[in-house]
Amino acid sequence: MAIAIMEIKRAFRYNGIQLPDVPGLALVEVRDLYSAQYPELISAEIETGEVIEGVQEFTFRKAVGTKGAKDKPVSTPRLNALLVRIDEQGRGADAASAALSKAIAMPSVKARSQAWSLFAQYTLEHERTDTAGQRITVTSEMLAPLP
Repeated sequence: MAIAIMEIKRAFRYNGIQLPDVPGLALVEVRDLYSAQYPELISAEIETGEVIEGVQEFTFRKAVGTKGAKDKPVSTPRLNALLVRIDEQGRGADAASAALSKAIAMPSVKARSQAWSLFAQYTLEHERTDTAGQRITVTSEMLAPLP
């Protein structure tokens, strides 16, 4: 039994129209060539059919879907960080509150905070007892100009 070699011809179809084969071009190149006449072929998929009687049929199918939609992974670093933050807020452990609590606990911040508190107390007490004291007024020339 001898092996017979036969040439397989390509047939291209789009939207019920038979398109002639262009020898020497790859499938994608043929699609790109016909996209000049049919612009919707730019994003078309190429479906390969079976070989029947020495002819293999290729069908161009328009890509159907939502414009700009892509299959995105469900889990991304930004999504994971957001989920962690939402979980922390649900438990009452907000990251901003934790950072603020840590900053307030620092000795240098405590000292400054105490100094400002003493200054505010002194100012309030001093104003109550000495209402006739000198007041400083600021003229408009002393103020910084508005942008």
